[in-house]
Amino acid sequence: MPQKLTLKNLIDHLIHESQGPFTTEEFVQRVEKRWPRKISKSTLGRLKRKLSYHDALIGMEDDDFLPCRAVLDKIGHLSLSLELGKLEWERQIFIPGHRMIPYLPPERLEKDLVFLDPEGREIPKLKKSFYIDEVIHFYHYAGERHFPDEIKVNEWMPVKSSLALTVWDLKSVMETIGLKWGDGLRLELLDYEGGVFQVQRYSKARLRADQLKSRMLNVALESVLARLYCDEGFHAGGLQKQILHGLFLLEPDLLKAAPFSLTDFLESLKELTVVSYETGEVQLAPAWTTEPAPQTRKESPRIPKGETGSLKEIFKDLGLAFQASEFKAILYTVMMSDRFKLEVVFHLLFGGEGKLFLNKKQHTAFYDHLRKLLLQITEDLKTPEPRLIADLREKCVQVKLGLIGILRFLEGKEVGLEDLPAEILVQIMELDQFCVENLSRLSRRGEPPDLKFIGDLRLSLKFVLPHLNQLEEEVYHQLGFF
Repeated sequence: MPQKLTLKNLIDHLIHESQGPFTTEEFVQRVEKRWPRKISKSTLGRLKRKLSYHDALIGMEDDDFLPCRAVLDKIGHLSLSLELGKLEWERQIFIPGHRMIPYLPPERLEKDLVFLDPEGREIPKLKKSFYIDEVIHFYHYAGERHFPDEIKVNEWMPVKSSLALTVWDLKSVMETIGLKWGDGLRLELLDYEGGVFQVQRYSKARLRADQLKSRMLNVALESVLARLYCDEGFHAGGLQKQILHGLFLLEPDLLKAAPFSLTDFLESLKELTVVSYETGEVQLAPAWTTEPAPQTRKESPRIPKGETGSLKEIFKDLGLAFQASEFKAILYTVMMSDRFKLEVVFHLLFGGEGKLFLNKKQHTAFYDHLRKLLLQITEDLKTPEPRLIADLREKCVQVKLGLIGILRFLEGKEVGLEDLPAEILVQIMELDQFCVENLSRLSRRGEPPDLKFIGDLRLSLKFVLPHLNQLEEEVYHQLGFF
């Protein structure tokens, strides 16, 4: 039975058949020409916005888009090279990880990739379990989307948590192609959408002979990407899209010089650096933008003005350690869970501030806004929501209250954030940003989160909760406060 034509299917088809860059307006005209019915202005507006986030499109300057397929048509002959690590050699396996960028299909999981030996036979897959610290370096640049999610957390010893991976059995391949220690693998892309690659031997001698060519390729690629960042209309995108964009703009002769190794390229960077955002996305950015400013660890003085317009304004005016959206999510959890007592939570949130409000007017305004919010939440709670969402919110609230508990402890010891060791301060900031983003989303109870958000949050919490426990251990028992 032929697939029913939907607007999404049509958009994906038009992107796939595109041979080169196009503007938003050009694409909209193509859609309108092929779609049998009139498209409303609101739908066209959503279509234009979604182009910027489409997995198969790379944003360019002046509202242009470059299909990934067009890039691959140009550079498809560019093979990937990689060196096997000690673990892979000892166990005669292959763990792809981030080394498959830029050819990792966005719609496919790593376990769905297909690797063929030089004779075209499929290399068998195995399911293996590893301690996380044994294999984490294979996914250092992968981002959340392609990070394996089969994690078994050891709550008593987080460092002994394990990760189940699909690996490829290289025993017969090593014998067939005579792979020796020091040799690498050369991967040829056969089918991008299908995630099919062919494995060839990349001899140690050939690898050494190609070093200068590889260095030229890496320098040229970094130069192109650094120049793109100078353009006002440059869309950064994720690491994969950035690499593809840069390779598309390189001279063809450079692409013929040597295979591309993502690891070698990232380790050779001078002007750029790799950054990881709270969203889980990994990107390249100019090195100077990631240098910490001297004042980042200095708490700026807070001078309340007596704002009364909303809880958001009052919390910001008072410099509280939580935002109004986080506060709302906390109230949802506290009022529907037996785990928390409202008066205890309120004492934690507000009790450590001393004389909290600037004046009586602000005090009265706060309780007026709070009364309205509590009435709204009480009404909202009459409508049931999925237990999974409530559980995720409760765990995020647990992290936020844990952080606020740490701040109250530090206040009691008369220790400011600027007095903390840098690594602990960074951990607090990262966990706090995690809470801001996720609790803000979970505060909108009438808008059920999508499946991707739920999946990402469930995975993140497997790391965040043990991380919070370790942070509390360091602050409460190892900093030596008396």
